Amino acid sequence: MELAHGVKKVITATDVGRLVVTRKILAVLPPVNPGNAISINVFDSLTDRVYVFQLAGRRGRYLKPVLQSRGWKRFVNDKGIAVGDVVWFWEEENPTYQTQYRITVFKPNLFPGHPDLHGV
Repeated sequence: MELAHGVKKVITATDVGRLVVTRKILAVLPPVNPGNAISINVFDSLTDRVYVFQLAGRRGRYLKPVLQSRGWKRFVNDKGIAVGDVVWFWEEENPTYQTQYRITVFKPNLFPGHPDLHGV
């Protein structure tokens, strides 16, 4: 699968429980204010299954938003996501010109030497 667009992130131990959203990922997702949360539908690019993620803006010491919800945890469990895996987010317009969000997971240990999966 060739992904020329979108944003990738290497999963850390923290991300397995709740994904810390980087600025690059946040640029792809809808805006969220500190102290608020919004639900976003994210399509798994391999199965077209829809996961509902909560994008939560945090206040105080940790300002980076996070994806935290049963939807994120279900996605992690369904995909067997582990530390070192790579998630890729992107947005696209569907046939009715609405923005939809997509995600896919790559397992670098299954694709050693693949240039898109290393040095993130």
